[in-house]
Order: sequence, then C-alpha cells, then structure tokens
Amino acid sequence: MSLSPAEPTPLTIRLARLDGDDPDAYARHMVEHMAESGRGGSPHFALSRTWAREEVRASFVQRVVKGLDEPLWGRTWLLLDRGRVAGHVELRGGRVAVEMHRATLGIGIVRPYTGRGHGGRLLETAVRWARDEARLSFIDLGVFSENAPARKLYERMGFVVIGERPDAFRLDAGPVIDDVQMALRLR
Repeated sequence: MSLSPAEPTPLTIRLARLDGDDPDAYARHMVEHMAESGRGGSPHFALSRTWAREEVRASFVQRVVKGLDEPLWGRTWLLLDRGRVAGHVELRGGRVAVEMHRATLGIGIVRPYTGRGHGGRLLETAVRWARDEARLSFIDLGVFSENAPARKLYERMGFVVIGERPDAFRLDAGPVIDDVQMALRLR
C-alpha cells in the first residue's frame, strides 16, 4: 500500500496582529526580504539590504497601534506558509491630516514564493480594505524603474504612472535607479 503525498497547506493572508509573534515574524521577514534586493537574479527593490530587526519591529508596532485618523498609521497583511511569513503588503497613512485620504503601499515576497500570483492576492486584499473599510481615495507607491515584474503587477492592478524621478538613487556605488511614482484611484 502506498501513501499519497499530503496536500500542501494553502498559503493564507491575514491582517497582522500585535498579539502573538506577528511583530517578530514581520521583522524577520523584512530583514530576510531586503537582503534579497539586487541579488541572485532579483531586481533592486530596496534602498538598503541591511536592516536592524529590532528597529523594523519597533517601527511596525508604532504604525499598527495608530488609528486611521492619525498620521503615519499602518496596516499590514501577511502571507503565511505554515506560520512562516513569506510575504507582506502594507498601507501607510499620510504624514499630515490633509493627506489622510491617501495611503502609500509597500509589498514584498521572499524569492521562493515569487511568480506564483501571491503578489496579486496581497494587493487585492489591501486594495479592497482601503476602498471598502478605510474609505481611502488613493493608494500611492514608488517602484524602481528596473523592477519590471513589480511594475507589470501594479499596472495589471490598475495603478498608473504619475511621475518619475531620474537618477533618484545610487545603490552600492553601482546602479543608478530611477524612481517611478504610481497611483491607484479608488473612488
């Protein structure tokens, strides 16, 4: 008698919580993910590859505890594979009261999980929440011009280019990166 292989556990997406180990898991994920920027065939997507886990954790907690009417609030959804954070999407509120109708988006998926549709699932989750629950009007993002996979995903989700900053970043005494600004109108 042979046993059939167990069905793989489906990856789940859920809003990050402050209880349990979510802040620590998020911080570990971010440090791992940022280290992949520009390495092993990945496009550049981060300004730095080295992040201090405790600083990432503290910043995350500071954003998540804020109400949506407070500047620099944050809400993060985690892509989980058997409890391990494989990706995230985050919305961050405006810096001042007069821009609270907008949020800035950040997203990241560790390399073994890229190219499988998880980015679209994460974005759909955040966009739906921003439109239906937070009642935002726009989601903004910045993406490095050379990051073709990310740009293609954002365009497929309805984001449009609203500007570009040439020679915005010079990374590791190497590539010069243009910063492409995109926005999605929700209303």
